[in-house]
Parts: sequence; structure tokens; C-alpha cells
Amino acid sequence: MGFVACLGLGALCFSISVFYIPVLILKARKFALLYSLGSMFFILGFCFLSGFGAFLKTAFSKPRMLVSGTYTSSLIATLYCALLVHSTALTVLFAVAQIIALLFMIVGTVPGGASGIKLFGKMFKSTVSSTSTLPV
Repeated sequence: MGFVACLGLGALCFSISVFYIPVLILKARKFALLYSLGSMFFILGFCFLSGFGAFLKTAFSKPRMLVSGTYTSSLIATLYCALLVHSTALTVLFAVAQIIALLFMIVGTVPGGASGIKLFGKMFKSTVSSTSTLPV
């Protein structure tokens, strides 16, 4: 239940932050806060999925240290550039780095990793392509 709640809150924060993209120059602080909060909710959701101790042990293991360090650094840099430096370009740059690092962390956390995600993707694609919604 915590996993689903955190994913929902993360998606909500990401969705709201998207509305700030057109006015990013004026509202970079709000964008960065919502974007980073959504990102942290996603990570928290995966902590609920695998357990907090197991997640932290896996995230800071030697093979995953680079991805975890990149994610943490980009998260801090996004907030730093938005709140203290007031640089929209750097905020966007680190926000993009943050989402890439988040995706790599999620791929490493999902049971089965990349092959599990590919399997779910194929299942989704076959379900969508097999059902015809248009009368053709």
C-alpha cells in the first residue's frame, strides 16, 4: 500500500511540475521542488517495495554506488541551482540528469531488472495491439 501511495504522490508531483515548464524562468523554484519531491516519492515507493534496509543496502552496494551517487548529486544540484543560484538552465540540466539517474535506479530495483521491464513492456504492447478499439 505504501508503494502505490508513494508512486501516486510521485506521479502527482511530477504532473504538477509539468505545468510549471512554460513559466520555468519565473517559477524555477516551484518546478525544482515539485520535481525533486516527485522523484523522492518514487524512490520512497521502491523502498516500501523491497524494504528500507534491503533498498539502502542494494543502493549503496559497490555495483550500484555510481548510479546512487549520481542520483543523489543531481537531486541536490537541482535544488541548489533552483533555490540558491537561481539558474534556470542549470536547474533544467540537473533535473534531466536526475530523471535519467532515477530511471537507472528503478531498472536496478525492479525484480528482474531490465529483462523484467522488457517483459512487462512486451505484455503491455501485445495487450494494446491485440485489442482493436476502432471499427476497421
